[in-house]
Amino acid sequence: MCTSTTPIEADRSTSRWRPVAYVAMQDPTARRRITTVLERAGWVVRPQPSGFHLVQAIAGVIEGHQPWLRPGLIVVDARAGGCAGTTIGAGLRDLGIVIPIVLVTAPGQALPVSPDDTLWIVDDVSAETTVAGLATGVHN
Repeated sequence: MCTSTTPIEADRSTSRWRPVAYVAMQDPTARRRITTVLERAGWVVRPQPSGFHLVQAIAGVIEGHQPWLRPGLIVVDARAGGCAGTTIGAGLRDLGIVIPIVLVTAPGQALPVSPDDTLWIVDDVSAETTVAGLATGVHN
């Protein structure tokens, strides 16, 4: 599952603490698939329809409001409408916020960023496998 550095949220129905992930994918089917993978691994998922909605959802959280909603993982379309995942990742890094981010691309799509220890660039075909590995702590 997650290390102690991963943010958590209280699941009031079971009194368990669970990590929080934000999934911002424009394709509702892809968003649902990634959400299901994370929920099966025990995560609370805050799905968003676009990068713009993701930024709105985490703005207060990164300013210190509702710390229980702080993301432990973000999965976002690399070229998400309104605000691209590449821009979101760079913006969070500029603010000193380093959390795992999975940028989902179309097959063969080139991005102006490079993967590192906390940034994964995957195509939509392998996104579920990558997210499942990150969610359970088994990733490359």
